[in-house]
Amino acid sequence: MRSTILAYVIAVLGSVMICGGVYSFFDLWNARATLRHYAITIGMICGGFAMGGIAQALRLLVAILHT
Repeated sequence: MRSTILAYVIAVLGSVMICGGVYSFFDLWNARATLRHYAITIGMICGGFAMGGIAQALRLLVAILHT
């Protein structure tokens, strides 16, 4: 039960990271920032996708454990 809740919490935080990264990207786009500032934004979006993958793997492990 706790592992399932943890998977959903990780998935929600991954989604928040993706949304925050997209918001930062458009904010930097409007500010005409330099290219190195975009690296942080892209890293944040990639980290959000990685957290989503970890959440899916944890959900799959929980499903395998229960069958």
